[in-house]
Amino acid sequence: MTYRSLRRRLLAVVALLNLALLVSLAEYLPRFWPDLSIISSLSRWLPQISSDQRALSSNGTFVSQNAALIALVAGAYSAYCLQQRGKFIDELRAWWNEMVQAKSTLFKYCDSEAPCKEIYLEAFYKLSTAMDTLRLIYGNVDRDKRNPKGYYPFEQVRDMVDIARWLEPDPKLHPPGSYGIARAHAKRAIDVVFQSLRHAIQAEARASIPDMPTRFDSPYRSAYISELKAFDFDLLAIRNANKTRGMITDEKIAGVTPEPTSPAAD
Repeated sequence: MTYRSLRRRLLAVVALLNLALLVSLAEYLPRFWPDLSIISSLSRWLPQISSDQRALSSNGTFVSQNAALIALVAGAYSAYCLQQRGKFIDELRAWWNEMVQAKSTLFKYCDSEAPCKEIYLEAFYKLSTAMDTLRLIYGNVDRDKRNPKGYYPFEQVRDMVDIARWLEPDPKLHPPGSYGIARAHAKRAIDVVFQSLRHAIQAEARASIPDMPTRFDSPYRSAYISELKAFDFDLLAIRNANKTRGMITDEKIAGVTPEPTSPAAD
């Protein structure tokens, strides 16, 4: 059950409870203003309403006589909705773990100095399996008479499968000497698409923001960075160098050692 579906159902429960309270109030107020009584109003048009019915309307209300039943039904349905939401989150988390493992296996293939087809097939089949597994969690979107099949809910997964399919070690797809560059580009492309998918899944799961996050400018981070500098380990310099260098260079994948552009610092 998605967040919007849960929200609609819980709002419906609240609306029905408010309606029950309004009905109870409409039945309770005539005790102080008899002219407001529904029974009294109907008795002007339906004289056959007995005095027993008038007494019943003044002794209690429908809601007060069935309050326990109404609360039980509303509570049971709300608990059912919350349980379905929890089950949905568990299934989504398990599927996300499959996607992370598939991406990591594909990265392993892209980073390997001697890539083998077995690792590629393992990564490809993991992605393909995750793609089909998601269909048990989400249905296709925008289904109508013209398009009864609809569209896949998260196109990023299909894009990652297409990238992996393009990465197949086939000489017809990649001329000799170009496969190393292709693996580097594929890894970068998958990383970009995966980040987009991660944001989408976080939105679906309504991932909570931590109450005490450790930001880049947090005093906790500043404390351990200073402690690392005490034994000449500059973490900030490493972070900046990684941003400049990127995840992996085309030259490194291709097995070429680039010429240094500046002398190394002592």
